[in-house]
Amino acid sequence: MQLRKKKIGSNQFEITLNNKVEILQTIDENWQRGLPMRIVTLNPEMLIAAKEKPSLHQAIQSAEAIIPDGIGIILLLQKLGIRGVKRLPGIELAWELLNQAIKYDLQIALIGSTDQSLRGAIDKIQKEIGKPNLIYSRNGFFGEKDEVKIIEVLLELQPSLLLIAMPFERQEIFLHNLTKRGFRGISIGIGGSFDVWAGLVDRAPKFLQLIGLEWLWRILKQPARITRLSKVLIPFGKIYMDEH
Repeated sequence: MQLRKKKIGSNQFEITLNNKVEILQTIDENWQRGLPMRIVTLNPEMLIAAKEKPSLHQAIQSAEAIIPDGIGIILLLQKLGIRGVKRLPGIELAWELLNQAIKYDLQIALIGSTDQSLRGAIDKIQKEIGKPNLIYSRNGFFGEKDEVKIIEVLLELQPSLLLIAMPFERQEIFLHNLTKRGFRGISIGIGGSFDVWAGLVDRAPKFLQLIGLEWLWRILKQPARITRLSKVLIPFGKIYMDEH
């Protein structure tokens, strides 16, 4: 299936406009054809950070699909006259991908968070979806030397699905570098998803998710995030006002 895209902001990122069903169909087609596909789930914080960090900008821009995760990305699309596109949180897309991969017994690799979080996430996957064909897993705490080794391992194993749960800048650059080296699977960075699946962090109530205020819940649960939010609001407001 052809992905429909629309450029936003001065970053000129091409946002994928397809709905979840169409995106999953495209991924399934890529699996069948053995084609790689890297997915970025974009929010305003990432959009702002990419303006200041060329390596992150390049990593995001090179992805085959940039999915609107944050409500701010939806607002930018609406200002450009694009209606009907819904945000697709990375945590939800990744869960759907796990369902598909386990259904077809595809090989899976999971990297990120702490050992406790990773074990808890794997337990939840096994209980709620089924036993994954997990060929590689490790926590997200490693330096540059280990990163080189991990990339080599992934290139040798070539899992069909790779989920990376680390801070967004690190995970996107890691996946960009991996793909450049010849990784052929479906890969996606999913931030703190392992912590949520492990039950260590509560996700926002459903009604807040539906109205795009999941970010407010995270601030209420973690007030320290207010500093991060303050660094995003004004720059994002400028991007929004300049969008046309």
